[in-house]
Amino acid sequence: MITSAREHRQAIRQSAARFGRNPDDIKMFAGFMFSMASTEEEALDRRKQLMSFNPQEIPSRVSYLGSMVGLPLSVNSVDIDQPLAADLLKNAYANPMDPRSPRALKLLKDGLSVRDVLAHGVINYHPVVAGTPTQVADFLEEWFLAEACDGFSVVPDVSFDGVADFVNQVVPILQERGLFHKEYEGKTLRENMGVPYEYGLQEHGINE
Repeated sequence: MITSAREHRQAIRQSAARFGRNPDDIKMFAGFMFSMASTEEEALDRRKQLMSFNPQEIPSRVSYLGSMVGLPLSVNSVDIDQPLAADLLKNAYANPMDPRSPRALKLLKDGLSVRDVLAHGVINYHPVVAGTPTQVADFLEEWFLAEACDGFSVVPDVSFDGVADFVNQVVPILQERGLFHKEYEGKTLRENMGVPYEYGLQEHGINE
């Protein structure tokens, strides 16, 4: 997904330049979902608990995962709490039309159960990380340094503790790595984000 995100950002920046805009004026924010705990196992358990609140969605999710890896998966054909059988996995492949598929296939081949693979968020359209604060910070750093985005729209799995945990546990790591400011540079959101003021159509050389 990081490759397609980078290509999408580059395409928009190139389009902006063709129309006389400064590409740096356009900021791409990637949607990002996370479940965080002191260990990866605990984070996955947290996501699985959330999944259990909507059991009616499990059959369709399992089927969708199967379409991503070329297998006829269903809650009736496989035990979703056990790794897939080797004779079934040998026929699996990553759907070339879905950039999420290679990760789903890798996790299945690593021996994770279907439920655990789903807990990793492989069928979500936004990137998902279930892990420790360091793993969450690693993901954000990788995408940012790879120029896949200019920032993130951060979505915790549960707001009542997820927001505070992100601020108190992830932000300090990003600050230590020089990826997040320690003080606000300006007095407005526009100044802090480095977004220039718009000057109207004529200032861009465009006539109505």
